[in-house]
Amino acid sequence: MPNNYERVLKDEIYGCFKHIGIPIETVFNMPIQDRRYYILKHNEEQERRKKEYENENGGTVRENGDLNAYARNEQSDNKTLRGR
Repeated sequence: MPNNYERVLKDEIYGCFKHIGIPIETVFNMPIQDRRYYILKHNEEQERRKKEYENENGGTVRENGDLNAYARNEQSDNKTLRGR
């Protein structure tokens, strides 16, 4: 087993529960290949949504959950507006 096996396993379980919404009891009991399939499908869906958002908003994207990046963008926009 790789040294980070436990960490990867816990990250997968957390992601399925927190971001996909699979009940924790179900996540614990599902086969590995099923859990990884749902993660793959979730990631594909997020990537599709990100690309749609980029196309609709001229390439401006806030990374999922990266509030710091969002705040930096807002601050940058505000400085630009104040400089006018």
